[in-house]
Amino acid sequence: MDYREGYLKFRQRLLSMYDTEEVAKYDAWISSLTVDDHRASLSDLLPHCPLRPGMTVLDAGAGTGALCIMLSLVPGLQITALEPCNAMLDRLRGKSEIAGIAVHQGFCDHLADRIHFSAGSFDVIASRQLTNTLFDPLSAFENWHYWLRHGGSVIVMDGLFDREGWPDPWSDLVDQLPLSACRTMATVPYLLEKCGFSIEYVGLMERTNEMPSTRTKRYMVVARKPKQPV
Repeated sequence: MDYREGYLKFRQRLLSMYDTEEVAKYDAWISSLTVDDHRASLSDLLPHCPLRPGMTVLDAGAGTGALCIMLSLVPGLQITALEPCNAMLDRLRGKSEIAGIAVHQGFCDHLADRIHFSAGSFDVIASRQLTNTLFDPLSAFENWHYWLRHGGSVIVMDGLFDREGWPDPWSDLVDQLPLSACRTMATVPYLLEKCGFSIEYVGLMERTNEMPSTRTKRYMVVARKPKQPV
């Protein structure tokens, strides 16, 4: 007997759980984040991964747009949002501050998802509270490696969640998702290394964790796809 359901069945269940009501509750929390919250996250990020005008940036697992809004505070970025859930995308598309970004519907954590983008499409791939919900983190990181140009960067921002951070109806996912309740900052960079990345930074997001809106401690990993050999 398998210890968890197959990825297609899991995806169907996940999308059904994120109905209009559930997404509205989620987005109410996202919409409560202030410019100060977003600037705090940027201040944690920019010293370790500078962002410059003209860079192509993918927000993997964009949800209703929190990370896109943060990234939009950096002038001149070309931002693409990747998100599988229709109800999430409806909310994201309705936000005027990110009205100009590109939107692509889909998951990222299976080999079949690689067709979403061509090799070397992005300078940066960033995620916010995504890795804890990945059904197959290794496949996601391998896809990100493919989608990044040589020398491009991955930014992972996530929380140090306990099992208790997954209340019903999400509680049974703790034992299906490999990074669901990871109380260490070591696992994500270890897996990124296994997928060909070099790790440039691992640490707590100090400014973000000081904000009243932060309920679970956040950490960040910055990794780089090696430059193509000469």
